[in-house]
Amino acid sequence: MKLHILRCGYIRVARDVPYGSRSGVSAAARQMLAADRDRVILPVCAYLVEHPKGLLLVDTGWCRDLSPAGVYDAKAVSRLLPPHLAAFYRPWLPEGMAVHEQLERRGIRPADLEAVLLTHLDPDHVAGLRHVAGAKHIILPEDEYFWSCRTVYKTRQPVSLWQDQPIERRFYRGSPLGPNRWAIDLFGDETVQMVNVPGHTDGQAAILLRSGSGKFILLAADAAFSPRNWRELVPPGFGFGREWQRKSLQWIAGLAEDPTCAAVLCSHDPGFEPQTMEF
Repeated sequence: MKLHILRCGYIRVARDVPYGSRSGVSAAARQMLAADRDRVILPVCAYLVEHPKGLLLVDTGWCRDLSPAGVYDAKAVSRLLPPHLAAFYRPWLPEGMAVHEQLERRGIRPADLEAVLLTHLDPDHVAGLRHVAGAKHIILPEDEYFWSCRTVYKTRQPVSLWQDQPIERRFYRGSPLGPNRWAIDLFGDETVQMVNVPGHTDGQAAILLRSGSGKFILLAADAAFSPRNWRELVPPGFGFGREWQRKSLQWIAGLAEDPTCAAVLCSHDPGFEPQTMEF
């Protein structure tokens, strides 16, 4: 398999978001109100997977509507996101970074994608969905589609970004994988598995890719923002399920030590540049 790391925009968030020391609504409110001097810039990543059974896209990043000229545009952001999320993310999408723009440069149309896999419904992961709506399948765990967006996480998941898209909902099944042993085996051969890593949202999925060589790569979504999270067991901020976040990090830490692990990649890790990995 080949994995292409795509940068699909940026966020400028409070300094404690990657390694949040507190959780809950009050902590999230402080992060939304952080001054510019107390913010850091983080990438927003999506992934293109060349799998023997077809091309897979994991997450979609921001959409062009948010940043028409390729720079931060407060008015455009406010048309896409509610005020509290606009204040939290301060997002922008440079020219050429929208997911469909990057696919076009590779000669790939949305209809060429076998599936788009959504790890969870936060806007920086699904806003670009409108650009790839022609994919053969758009897949999301049922627990994320039905449950997460109806609980406290709905403050982070505006339904206008995804509710009108042709999303297929798949149920987690019992599995040896994950902190609560739930996973979706996409092709039934263990090469692509959506593993439940709750805490950031209840239904969030990490994507485990296993090649014929025996090596695997884990796409950790927002269960971690960088290796520091699982090495120190410090969950990212803007989460509401702290204990489950720690359990998910413990599971990721164990996988990262596995000798067959080629990489653990996080959606907002500035330590990984766009690149292609073959494994």
